Amino acid sequence: MKESVFPDIDGAFTWYIATKDGLRGLRAAIQCGAVLSEDIGDELYGMTLSEWQDYTRRQTVKHGVFATLALFAACEGGIRRDFEWRAMGEFGQTHAQRFRKLQVQAGDNAVPLNNILTGWIGAEGDKAWLRQRLLQLLTLFRQRNDLAHGRIAEDVAVERVYDLLCRIREKWCAAVPDFRGF
Repeated sequence: MKESVFPDIDGAFTWYIATKDGLRGLRAAIQCGAVLSEDIGDELYGMTLSEWQDYTRRQTVKHGVFATLALFAACEGGIRRDFEWRAMGEFGQTHAQRFRKLQVQAGDNAVPLNNILTGWIGAEGDKAWLRQRLLQLLTLFRQRNDLAHGRIAEDVAVERVYDLLCRIREKWCAAVPDFRGF
């Protein structure tokens, strides 16, 4: 199977874990007395241990923000690619006509993600359990917007966001067998 150039949420989460382990390893090396080389750059070279600890704490928070935004970007990309495929309607896709209509209404503009999700909520209205998950996804994307625009300044629980997105994806794929996922 050919690997997609677009990351999914599993790939974004794997990246988060790998790079978080790299930050931890670097922090542990410095705490054990390793010295940063001059090649690392003026910002880090010659830091005291307390400066380094403060720096790695800040970087860990930034890393969580970046990883959470990457999860949401992968999720949104998957939803949009599924939407485009559905709107083509050439393969008997579930709800193709509904999504083609959304695309026609948008004209040359991108269909807002909110409209795509609302379209799914309407299309799968008889499945309350899926509707609840899709409403949860709408709420998560509102929080994503707050995070992306700097309105959330706290540490982000990347693992929790990933877990929620996985559960939503699982329910969505169970309800709509031809949903392509994220």
